[in-house]
Amino acid sequence: MVRLILVVAFVAVIAVAVLSLFATIQAVARVATGKDEDTMPETFKRIAYGVLVILMLGVASGLLGAA
Repeated sequence: MVRLILVVAFVAVIAVAVLSLFATIQAVARVATGKDEDTMPETFKRIAYGVLVILMLGVASGLLGAA
C-alpha cells in the first residue's frame, strides 16, 4: 500500500513539473511574440525602483522582516 502511495505521489510530482514546464514555454513564447507598449510614467518607475532598493536593503540588513 505504501508503494502505491509513493507511485501516486511520484506521478503527481512529475505532472506538476510537466505542467510548469509547459507554462514556462508558453510564457516565453508570449514574450517573444512582441512587447506591449509601456504606459507607466517615468517618475512612477523611479519612485518604485527607489522603494524596491530600500526594501531590499532593509530585508538584507535584518531591519525589515525580522521576526
